[in-house]
This record gives sequence, structure tokens and C-alpha cells, in this order.
Amino acid sequence: MVLEDSMTLFFLHPGLLVLPAMVAAGGWFLLPRGGITEYPFTILEFWPVETREAAGRWKERPDWPWIFILIAGVLAALALCSPRLQTTAPKNTAAPSITLHAIGRSLPQNNHSLDVFIQSRNIPRNSSYQVILTTHQQILRQSVSAATLKAGIDISPVSATPKIAITLKQDHRIIARTALLRVSDTRPIAGHFIGTPLSAFLRLFAAMQEVTLDGHAADLSIWIVHQRRFNPKILQGISHSTIVLLGDTPGPGLKPGAVITLNHAGPLTALTHHGLMQAVDPSRATVRRFFTAQLNSHWHSLMAIQGHTWLAERRDAPRGQTWLWLAGPMDSEWTTWPDHASFVIFFANVLAQLQKSPSPDGSGNWWQPTASQPKVPAQGPKTSVREMDLNIELAVLACVCLLSGVLTLALRARTLQTNTANIP
Repeated sequence: MVLEDSMTLFFLHPGLLVLPAMVAAGGWFLLPRGGITEYPFTILEFWPVETREAAGRWKERPDWPWIFILIAGVLAALALCSPRLQTTAPKNTAAPSITLHAIGRSLPQNNHSLDVFIQSRNIPRNSSYQVILTTHQQILRQSVSAATLKAGIDISPVSATPKIAITLKQDHRIIARTALLRVSDTRPIAGHFIGTPLSAFLRLFAAMQEVTLDGHAADLSIWIVHQRRFNPKILQGISHSTIVLLGDTPGPGLKPGAVITLNHAGPLTALTHHGLMQAVDPSRATVRRFFTAQLNSHWHSLMAIQGHTWLAERRDAPRGQTWLWLAGPMDSEWTTWPDHASFVIFFANVLAQLQKSPSPDGSGNWWQPTASQPKVPAQGPKTSVREMDLNIELAVLACVCLLSGVLTLALRARTLQTNTANIP
């Protein structure tokens, strides 16, 4: 965009504009009516009645001396208002807008901080800039050169807040900005079945958007195993996963035993305030049948039925695995637990714990630019502005007009004196 040349007249004391108006109005009424009078060219002026018809030397014209004096008064009054003339002309066109490319990811083993990568490919050379990162917890500033910003910079640690504002400044002026938003607090989890898929878990996974059945691309996984001859070693190489063993399925340090059938269904009891048991109240769920099992010391009971373990948990931190054992296949012939909210709450806690596992590339959550980038206020093209004070010019014109009026009167008086001297 290119600005056209423009001129503007303004007054430093606009309230005084009433003065030239008053001088102009008063002067007009003080002039002879109509502003016109009669002047002869010779001595005939002294005998107008006798010689007007014979001489034919009379001529009507404006009374210029007084008009010059009136114009001088108006110009002097205008000068008191301090008029100024401002001219604006473009120096150059607006510089192209600068774009910021940024992305963030949580630091390895630390989901509370992240690393932010910032780059600008169309930044002007030979300039220095200041990058400012703003969250509701901190403000980070870093001075960078154009070459560094073209190559890209990493800023860390940055507080892991849902929104991060990034501003690029030059000479205390904002020239570009963007904002990063956390893409999601969750990562996709692949759900797998070994053995016959059970309806209770199919309904559960359908209600949890982060779980996709047989999602091979996901770096987190949950395995539901219901197989009597299951070999736990086949899952030892799978990290960041939770394995749920059902009923007679064996596990590391776990050997299922006999089945107990209850004449009267009994309620489940929570045994611990473990993190997985947060907000879980299984007391309204009942059990009709369950497996007993021998558990080594690595297993911890979370729920029980009549003194027998109903739910147990084991952590394998080196492999990034969590093992769970449920003393039944989770169908209506064994228990009513899947029909109660505590079943969903418990497995929501399981998946939340799984989300905290570091991903294979060492990053957890991602922050990406917003869909609509914040716009930088338009700076417009640089312009050249000049101001000219018109006081002196008006004063000079007033003096010229006044002098013209005085000279005209002086010449008229001299002519009358000369003609008078020639009277016989």
C-alpha cells in the first residue's frame, strides 16, 4: 500500500479565528457603500459640476487604498491564529509481514515443562529481535539475531500451561506474534484382546475416546487377556502398557486356583486408597463366582470379596508395565461390577495413569499454533511529515498590503498637490 501526498491546514489557536472575521466584517461596512467611488485624473476634481459633462474624464473604480488596508488587517488577524500547513508524503512501502513458526512438546520425564521451538524464515537480515514467551505462570525473554531466528531456536523450560503466547519485538515494537495451544492432555491408547473379546470391555472402550481397538500406531496400549494357557513372556517387550488378566489367566508371580461359587451374592470391598482406587466405591456391586489365586509379594490387593482377592495390581517399572488381575471374566454370571459406575471410574484411573508414561520419543503432550493466528496491528508504510508555519508569510503579506494602501494614498495626495500648484 502506498500513501498519496496530502496537505492539511490547521491552526494552533483556532479560537482566535473570530478576529479575522470581525475585522473583515467591520472593514466592509466602514468602506464607502458598495466599495466604489469616483476619482478624476486631473484638477477637474475641484469643479465636478461644471465640467463633468464637458470633460468626460470621470471613471468609477474600487477604492483600492482602503481595500489594501482591509486585507492587511484580515491577514494580520489570521497570523494571530498561528496557521500551519502539514504535508504528508510516503517514504517507502510497507514491509512484508513476518510470520512465526512455533511448536512445543513436553520435556522427557517431565510433563510440567516443555521445550518450545521458534523459527521465522522471512525475517529481515542484519537486525536484532526480542522473543517473549508469556504464560499465566511466567514471562521469558530472549534476544536473538535474524540469522539465529532463521535457523530456529529452542527455549526451555517453559511452564506447561494450556496456552502460550509468543511475541516478536524489534525496538519495542511488536512485529509478529502467535499462540500455542495444548493439542490434547491425552494420547491415543491401543486396546487389544488376547482371547475372546468380552462385551464389558467393548462397552468400556466405546465410551473412552482415547482408546482405539487394535490401534497399532499408538505408543500406549492396554491388553485384555482371557486365556488359560497364556504365556506372560510374549508381552515382556511391550513397554508403556497395562495388561489385565481375567479369571484363570496366569501372570508373572500369579497362579490361579479353584473357583468359588457363593450361595448369596456378596458385595465387593475396597482394601486400599491406592491412586487407581480414587473415587472408586464398589460396595454396590456383587460377586457370584470368582477364582482364587496364589500371588507373590509383588502383587497388591485392591479389592476383595469375603476375604479373597478380587482385584490385584503389580508394577513392573523397568519395563513400563502395569499388571492387573481380576478374579473373573466380568460377565453377568460372575459379577455385576461392570454394570456399576465404579467399574468405569476404575479403568478411567488406569488409563489416566497410563497417559503419564513417557512416550518413546521422550515427549508427552504437544503444543501447536492456533488455527487462526493473532494479527499484528498494521504499522502502515513509513511516511514523511513536514509542517510549515505560515505566521511569517501572512505577516509579510499584511505588510505588503498595508504598504500598498499607504503608497496609493501617498500617490493620490501628491497628484492633488501637483494639480493644485498648477492652478492659475
